[in-house]
Amino acid sequence: MQGIEDFMKSFGFPETDALTIIIVCTLVMMVNFAGGLFSKIILAFGGPIIERSLTQRTSFRLALVAELFLMIYIIYYHTALVPGIETAQMIYWGFVVLASPLLAMIGAQLSFVAFATKIEDLKRQGRRLERQQAEGEGAQGGDGKGDDED
Repeated sequence: MQGIEDFMKSFGFPETDALTIIIVCTLVMMVNFAGGLFSKIILAFGGPIIERSLTQRTSFRLALVAELFLMIYIIYYHTALVPGIETAQMIYWGFVVLASPLLAMIGAQLSFVAFATKIEDLKRQGRRLERQQAEGEGAQGGDGKGDDED
């Protein structure tokens, strides 16, 4: 464990907090990586895929929650536990904050490569389903009411 404490000391963190900081950062980065992996795996084994914007995707929201957790810990650490922040610590936290979503994207790409054909087939099914729904709405008429409604 001496190597971890020495590494964290080079960023200006006290030796007593080194293990806790490493555990929190590693946990956040692993959760993002696993979330990226599992998001595409779940997508590949689901039903037809209907495209949604980035902010509506569950994987984006989970990555955002992990980042929020990390930001809260950083603020708590530098206000309640150790007042003040050094430049080297800003560099460390900046790396962790930027590396977490990058790991989520890498995980998503790895699992996408593994299931690319299946995901593309499901996307085609989703587009076909959207077209059928749009054609069905067009056949009902302009007011949106069906034949059985008054």
